[in-house]
Amino acid sequence: MDKESRSSVNETTTNVASGQLSSAGEEKTPTPPASPIVHPTDAELLIEAARALHATLRLNELYEIVLQVVATLTESAGAVLLLHRPRTHHPIIFKFWQRDTLGSVELPTDVGRDFVNWLEARGDDGSPFVTPLAVVDQAVAAAATSPVTPGRWVALVHRSRVLGAVGVVTGPSHQGARVDSLLVPMAEQVAVALDNALLYRETERQSLENHSLVEAGRMLLSSLDLDGVLDAILDSLQKVFPYNAGGIFLVGADGRVERIVDRGYSVGHDFYLSPLKEKAREGLVGWVATHGQPLIVNDVRRDPRYQPARAATRSEMVVPIHVDDRLVGVFNIERDIVDGFFDADLDFVTAFAQHAGVAIERARVHAALLEQRRIKGELEVARHIQRTFLPSANPQIEGFDIAGVNISSVEVGGDYYDFIEIIPGQIGIAIADVAGKGVPAALIMATFRASLIAEIRNNYALRSIMQKVNRLLCERNDQSRFVTALYGVLDTRNRIFTFSNAGHNPGVLRRADGSVILLKEGGTALGLFEDSVFEERALGLLSGDVIVLYTDGVTEMVGKDKTMFELPRLIKLVHDHAQEPAQAIVDAIRASLDAFADPSEPVDDVTLVVACVR
Repeated sequence: MDKESRSSVNETTTNVASGQLSSAGEEKTPTPPASPIVHPTDAELLIEAARALHATLRLNELYEIVLQVVATLTESAGAVLLLHRPRTHHPIIFKFWQRDTLGSVELPTDVGRDFVNWLEARGDDGSPFVTPLAVVDQAVAAAATSPVTPGRWVALVHRSRVLGAVGVVTGPSHQGARVDSLLVPMAEQVAVALDNALLYRETERQSLENHSLVEAGRMLLSSLDLDGVLDAILDSLQKVFPYNAGGIFLVGADGRVERIVDRGYSVGHDFYLSPLKEKAREGLVGWVATHGQPLIVNDVRRDPRYQPARAATRSEMVVPIHVDDRLVGVFNIERDIVDGFFDADLDFVTAFAQHAGVAIERARVHAALLEQRRIKGELEVARHIQRTFLPSANPQIEGFDIAGVNISSVEVGGDYYDFIEIIPGQIGIAIADVAGKGVPAALIMATFRASLIAEIRNNYALRSIMQKVNRLLCERNDQSRFVTALYGVLDTRNRIFTFSNAGHNPGVLRRADGSVILLKEGGTALGLFEDSVFEERALGLLSGDVIVLYTDGVTEMVGKDKTMFELPRLIKLVHDHAQEPAQAIVDAIRASLDAFADPSEPVDDVTLVVACVR
């Protein structure tokens, strides 16, 4: 953990227990109080723990916070965290933190793996336990800077899945006075926080993979130099899928490898003097070239087909590159660890291999056709990304009638709407628009959606959700790309709609009596200013009320008279059709827009959400 991150963790845990703890967990020398110190209750400590644990979605920071919060609140000498992340390249997280230390220390992953196996075989009944594995206690004792006694553990369970375990150790000065009352409820909070952070890591990784695939496709389709394109693909892959060595082996019409673009082999670029020649002829690359099937070897020392080009390689993945069922090359990736690849990795590298196949074909077609394919390919990727965001069906909620629609323009835009189930009786309604169009807008929207869903899981107030999403967008964005959004929570039991508007077109609440409220309260657009603050507003709903949310493609539609559709015209439509079902209101607005629009003017995306209270 870097200095800045460590400082953030220390600030988070400084006052968790009673206001008398330093960042390392030691008691400060306080100014003599004017009145007796009132020690916090367990409930108060758990509230503070929840705030600390949900202060970040970054896993490395969260590991440190978990350890320090657990040790500090239970008044223990230290804490141990075991986390099992299957199907990743770092599946075992095993860390120990002790008071008086600046950060946690790593414990042996083989011990952690034995512990995970024991946990899975044991099952979980929710009660604390003492591990019978002596190697666990020995590993902790060896890492401690002063004598400690291993204490009790609690399994970390979320959604019926065992994520790992958290435990405490005691010492002469810190006996864990509050272990019995706090360890179990605290472990529940830790499990939720870790699950949220893991979900965020996964959505962030998927967004980065999508971005890298699009960028690789753009580079491929914008260059006439084949070697340059293949270099770009290998470099793009390295950013998302780190490897120790890799190459693209191009196959000629006679089936022989005729060109190699490589990384990490340190054997030079003269193919006929390189060990890569043997890989292409008789090694795993040659086997895949002959059979046309992908291959993963998780320990090359055990496979007689392997031809070494570097001594450190332990696992290898080889993927054929096909164009119209014709083999044009082989994609080869190597790592210096055993069991370095999974099936999901194979799918991802196959996507890059497809780009390589397009690159080879690109060199054989006319430049004009290439440009046409580039435009078509980018739009298809953006449309695919955009389609995956939109709900597949309108929600069915007793007492409410809800409908939504997104009508894409010819050029892919950045509109988005969603219905997000939070808990029974509460549904999130989101509508957003990214400045700009095409793939960049779709990718920014991917980041916004992933961040919004991750923050909603933390059950924060709307203003906190918007602030955190705004900070995440500011970190990954420049001010030329921003998001306007309106997010609200519909409490269907109490008939309350609470919303926050981040620079978006004001929603319309048409009351049953004909009065209109514009949903304006919130703050600035997301992704512009990191320190932006947001407010929220709650509105009670009555039978006959209608809520209409929309993007600027509605009100800024240009008509045949060169005027815009504008908000008053939309409000009148809502008045005229307020007694009809939500889908009928959506259809009426669409029909009015179609009749109003000037066919000669460019058209923006149109997105609508209508919610009627019955």
